[in-house]
Amino acid sequence: MRHTILITAAEVEKLKQRARKLKKASGITYNKALDEAAKAAGFDHWHHVAESAKAFAPTEHAFHFGVVIALDIKDAQDFHDPSGRFIEDDLAFSLCANDIYMRVREADGDDDIDPNDPTYKEDLQEWLFDGLMNYVFFRYTNLELPASVEDVLKLATEHCYWPPEYIWYKGVMHDSPDGAELADGRIIHRFE
Repeated sequence: MRHTILITAAEVEKLKQRARKLKKASGITYNKALDEAAKAAGFDHWHHVAESAKAFAPTEHAFHFGVVIALDIKDAQDFHDPSGRFIEDDLAFSLCANDIYMRVREADGDDDIDPNDPTYKEDLQEWLFDGLMNYVFFRYTNLELPASVEDVLKLATEHCYWPPEYIWYKGVMHDSPDGAELADGRIIHRFE
């Protein structure tokens, strides 16, 4: 059974560039170079890359151009959207993790964060196994996007009493907006 490896469109393009360089350097066919580049990156062959990218494309599109929300795992148990506008997306964590991690570090007063520091990457990996397990991600599937983050919040709270903790709207992370009115008329007040 083949496993899906999460790969973005940008990473696919980098593999294609490597394959073109390999083709030129070794004189092999482009298809053979694609397979070799794929294997070097941990895939079985180029078709495995294409399948993985296709499986990840809806998540990547929602993250960059649409809407993704994150709810606390306990709150997500109450999230029910029979219309299918929001669907649970187990792959979204890979795109959202760094944003949440940075927000958690900033909340802890750690303003001196260097993402290129090797210890940062080690801390992030450790946190991925612990902290990220506290969230459930949903992506918005309608073609017509809500007009604002506040509108996303209203839509989400039509399906759950609890507001999402984080909202990615067109690739930008937002906390649930302080003072926003929810679908049932409640107002969010964050205490910091």
